[in-house]
Amino acid sequence: MSFDVSSLTEYVDQSSKDLIHALYFEGTTQDYVSFKVGVKHKEALQLFDVTGYPQDDSCSNTASGATTFTQAELAVVGIKYFDSLCPQDLEDKWTQHLLRQGANAQMEGLTFEEDVAYAVLATAQANNETCIWQGDNAGSNLDPITNKFDGFLTLIDAGSPTIQGTGAITISNAVDTITAVCDARPARLRRKKDQVAFVGTDVFDEWVTNQINDNNFHIDKTDQMNYVSKIPGKNVTLVGVHGLDGTDRVVLGQKSNFYIGVDGMNDWEQFRMWYSEDDDILYYRLRYKLGVQIARVEDLVVHNLS
Repeated sequence: MSFDVSSLTEYVDQSSKDLIHALYFEGTTQDYVSFKVGVKHKEALQLFDVTGYPQDDSCSNTASGATTFTQAELAVVGIKYFDSLCPQDLEDKWTQHLLRQGANAQMEGLTFEEDVAYAVLATAQANNETCIWQGDNAGSNLDPITNKFDGFLTLIDAGSPTIQGTGAITISNAVDTITAVCDARPARLRRKKDQVAFVGTDVFDEWVTNQINDNNFHIDKTDQMNYVSKIPGKNVTLVGVHGLDGTDRVVLGQKSNFYIGVDGMNDWEQFRMWYSEDDDILYYRLRYKLGVQIARVEDLVVHNLS
């Protein structure tokens, strides 16, 4: 004799307390730029150039050349994540299993505070990565993620970099496009040890696939893991960053030319959650300062979509 369960609704076990996080990407740009710590509002990057000319050696001295001082302003803005949480909202659903035992205890804390902290920090990290590159502080930009400050692309477009080509980057032209950007470097840049070429992770994938399709199997593919690789034959590290995804841009320069400004180096990791007896609500807050600047845009070589 068998069980007849055809009239029953299929059982769905909702008692699990394991929370599955949404997918967030980690910031990569921060590992390949320079940091300026302790910036409260605005701080000048002090730049200077020395020009000298060789002379015929003689008993007389004639001054020639110039030492020029300039500045680039690095400004940071305050960014905050804040929300209020009422544990009582969880009582009528399966989420009641996440509450602490006792009417007072459940209001004063959550069993999954660590999960909330992780999710907020991961969201902030993803949004920071996007704004670092695509930020645009123009009043017409209403996007809450990218309107906080001008990102690297906005600063580049307002300056005078070397533009090596335009157009969409595809699997068939990714290697040639990135090689052309490298070949367009001025002589003063070619021998620098901290050269980096930033691309989106989508372009990085196309670059790798292009090499595979061209049967470049002599290249060590293990060097291309985690979206970081040396460009064969060039003194340049190729880095795929999420902040450039969908842009078809290549930005090549020195690590020491890109600046991220912060107040405290670990401010963005200082997540706070507290219980307020005034209104029986749990609050969380994340607060930090962030901004970017490029010391010399004219020392960059870029590929643009258009």
